[in-house]
Amino acid sequence: MFPKKLFLLARVIDECEDEMICDLAEVYHLFNYQEYPPDMVGTLVFGLRPESRVKMKLSGQKITTTEWLLARIADELRDQSWARSKDGEKGRNRPKHILDKLLGLEKKEQYATFSTMEEFEQMWAEI
Repeated sequence: MFPKKLFLLARVIDECEDEMICDLAEVYHLFNYQEYPPDMVGTLVFGLRPESRVKMKLSGQKITTTEWLLARIADELRDQSWARSKDGEKGRNRPKHILDKLLGLEKKEQYATFSTMEEFEQMWAEI
């Protein structure tokens, strides 16, 4: 019976062989994976860290967890500073988020701010 690890290795080779080659060279100094038994290559590939090229591509991640956390912290600090500024008090010139840029997200929706209850009720009625 063919081990599950070899089926998974076949998927990795099919979907992200270039990333696998880079990771194996960088981490294990293994430059031609085809010279080694598939069992061993499978073990090495699945022993890679979560931030490896292979694992990030297979999971659909664009940035590492560390990068995500740092961008989120920076965005929160900028939002807090902005909220205390004159622009923040008036709800204008909100800073763009670093995390959105890193993830390739474009905010399509605009946040509405209201000066009076009547403005809010008017918008609510329109919705």
